[in-house]
Amino acid sequence: METTEPILAPVLAPILAGSELGDTPLAWISSTRVPPPFHRLLVHKHDMTSELSSFHGDVISLHVLHSQTVEDTHLREVTLHAASSGNCVEYGLIAILLNSFPKELRPRILAGDTPLGAILNESKLTYHSEPQGFFTIPAGTLRKIFPKSPSGEILYGRYSYLVQNDGSCLAKILEILPLS
Repeated sequence: METTEPILAPVLAPILAGSELGDTPLAWISSTRVPPPFHRLLVHKHDMTSELSSFHGDVISLHVLHSQTVEDTHLREVTLHAASSGNCVEYGLIAILLNSFPKELRPRILAGDTPLGAILNESKLTYHSEPQGFFTIPAGTLRKIFPKSPSGEILYGRYSYLVQNDGSCLAKILEILPLS
């Protein structure tokens, strides 16, 4: 699953600007340079909620750090946690394209109490993930989010689209995993 260096969608700009990630440059890498166990967790065509749940053997819960709705796009800065331990297992920025969802799912998405992957899987919508690129950032960038990450290390992430089988985009997501 090789990708080229993508350009982040402008729709992410409002949430990115005020996020913990801020203007940190993303160092794009090929999928072959993503080491284990990050490779298993990032290089696939599934939603991250399911992958993280399987990897950690736990239900994944959502904590919204910041959200806003701009026209028909719901933007969120989030952390995902292993429900039993409370450990943070992902940091993310997501642009959810509300008009791509059935009307009955929109209130649930806007409530911000369930990860989008869980909502999608429960709804039985057919979709897949299309990774656009993989990247690294210095671990210190997200020290507040991942305090246990060793100083001087790097974090791995991906930029991905969630797409329905008809080709319509549901969401554009930056996802970053902790080292521990």
